[in-house]
Amino acid sequence: MRLMAVAAHWAACVSFAALTLAASTAHAGEPEARSEPRIVSADGSLTETVYALGAEDALVGVDTTSNYPKAVNELPKVGYLRALPFEGVLALKPDVLLTTDEAEPAKTLERLAKAGVEVVQLPVARSPADTLARIREVGRVVGKEARAKAMAASIQKRVAAVETAQSGTPARVLFLMAAGDHGVMIAGQGTAGQALLESVGARNAMADVRGYKPANREALLASQPDAIVVVESRPGQFRIDQWPQLAALDAWKQGRHYVGDSMLLLGFGPRLPQAMEAVANLLTEVEQVASNGH
Repeated sequence: MRLMAVAAHWAACVSFAALTLAASTAHAGEPEARSEPRIVSADGSLTETVYALGAEDALVGVDTTSNYPKAVNELPKVGYLRALPFEGVLALKPDVLLTTDEAEPAKTLERLAKAGVEVVQLPVARSPADTLARIREVGRVVGKEARAKAMAASIQKRVAAVETAQSGTPARVLFLMAAGDHGVMIAGQGTAGQALLESVGARNAMADVRGYKPANREALLASQPDAIVVVESRPGQFRIDQWPQLAALDAWKQGRHYVGDSMLLLGFGPRLPQAMEAVANLLTEVEQVASNGH
């Protein structure tokens, strides 16, 4: 009886070993499941892209330019992307720091890389093509390549529709940025505002200005734009009653103006088609006025 029991025991062991081997063989060709990377995103547009791709659970922290969507405000803030603190970022134990070429200081980025953090710096987007490329790259970083590809295709269709709809003489647009305590800034050449105007086939009414420059009464009155776009970092930041010289322009008096969120209009992120459509609708009003001979 003892011999039969031992034999039965070994038979069971052999059977279990066979099952284990079979399971191992069945899964041999399958990749190992990877845990989701811990990501700190230091750029508002990139953070928005991570959310749009449905990968927000990977975020463990963001910078102060990240304020959309609203849920992002629940995450720890690591500071401003141009002044990233080494200890502040490392304390969140990230696997990846996702940011742009604008991130500083370089020493912090170098130290994070030496500490084992993968530092991913993407080019700043200044065209629809840049936006599409960046979405695909973020998709790669967060493991959402298929969703990123589909999103890029959808955005490309909407962008193409806006571009195709533009015709006639390019409108001259005055692009302003409400800068809080710094007043109002004129967006000139080399700015995201200029890039947005170019994407919809408009001309910058202040093409002789480079970068962002403080607005002054004489410059505003002399611009005589066909339309006006103002961006603000928070709703209600821009108040037209504080800028009577702007209110005196025909474009403002006749309603050819648009005041919108700075991240929407300047971010060149997933909402780029919405930004382009907003400005394009303004240009349509300009065309209607021109066709009516007013």
